[in-house]
Amino acid sequence: MTEQFDEYRIDGPARLPLKFADTVERFNLLHFTFETGRWIAAWTGSLEDAAPMPLRIESACVFGHVFNSRQCDCGFQLYEASRRIAEGGRGLIIYALDQDARGLGTAAHFEIYRMRQVEQLDTEEVFDRLGAELDVRDYSPVITILRHLGLDSIHLLSNNAKRVRFLESHGITVTKESLVAPMDVHNMSTLMLELEDLGYEMDFRTHADWLAPLQAKVADDPQRTAALLIVDNERVLWEEQAPLWGLRSRLTAPDPGTAARSVLYLTDMPRLDEIAEYGRWGVPVVVVAHAYIAPALRTAAEEAGVRLVDWARRNAWTSPRPQWELTEQRADGAVYTRDDAARLVATGVEVDAESGWESIAYAEAGAADRG
Repeated sequence: MTEQFDEYRIDGPARLPLKFADTVERFNLLHFTFETGRWIAAWTGSLEDAAPMPLRIESACVFGHVFNSRQCDCGFQLYEASRRIAEGGRGLIIYALDQDARGLGTAAHFEIYRMRQVEQLDTEEVFDRLGAELDVRDYSPVITILRHLGLDSIHLLSNNAKRVRFLESHGITVTKESLVAPMDVHNMSTLMLELEDLGYEMDFRTHADWLAPLQAKVADDPQRTAALLIVDNERVLWEEQAPLWGLRSRLTAPDPGTAARSVLYLTDMPRLDEIAEYGRWGVPVVVVAHAYIAPALRTAAEEAGVRLVDWARRNAWTSPRPQWELTEQRADGAVYTRDDAARLVATGVEVDAESGWESIAYAEAGAADRG
């Protein structure tokens, strides 16, 4: 239950010229200390004006705000809101110093990245491991700060409809304006997670939306696979289906002008040689409908400059779909096994598109007999 704070400490004010883009505006800043954490209120312009006060409520993000990470939209949102406020000459930023990682803290933020990147855990698995909800932030101090400043009508700069409902439940009159970051290959997965998991008000397709219809086309035939190449998360460059081992030779490299903005979707796991080829194309992101990606494949992707994204969240296969797993790397190639079968992809050897077979041994040899 949200509570009002009767006791809190205020430090300041400080008055500073702050620069955003080409605009320098003098802001007043106050530091608030509550039992639940520290907050900063920074505003410019009159607090007595009858027009709604532009407001950005921002939670700390050490990666986005301090190190300018391109993987999240935190830096963009804070800077863009501040720029709009500075250029408009009036507005308020309420900054939660202790709500990094949606309220779990900076140490947890590092641990979340470790679990995602090293252990390959999905969002739900990460927060189960932490024993925490996806968002544990407490916005109670915001109401106290607004009351202290004498504000009861605001223009919220946010994609989060829950914040509107929260403010209105405390008698604040609210209008809202979105702050959607331009999507690119670096931040797209984070923005899609915000849309899928938090219900933020953003209008774009997620990896799940691209994968689902592609999976449906090969769901009844585990011997066939499919690929889809899109650019700017909106335009389809091509879509192909083929036997599992014949897909790569049917795919065409994107134009160099669009390669860096493209994403390749695969219904099945790629091979090492395929990942290397996608890297030579300049495709920065490859998305697969699987939760687990073998370490050797992740290493190959890093060496190729490809970000290999697992997206089994809403796209996990509902029927068995065995994958060819890399089990041995040799001087003459890589050995893949599935059930009791084994195959060798020799270094520098193309797979025949029509038959789906590599051009040299081990065809369909028993895994135990491949040596």
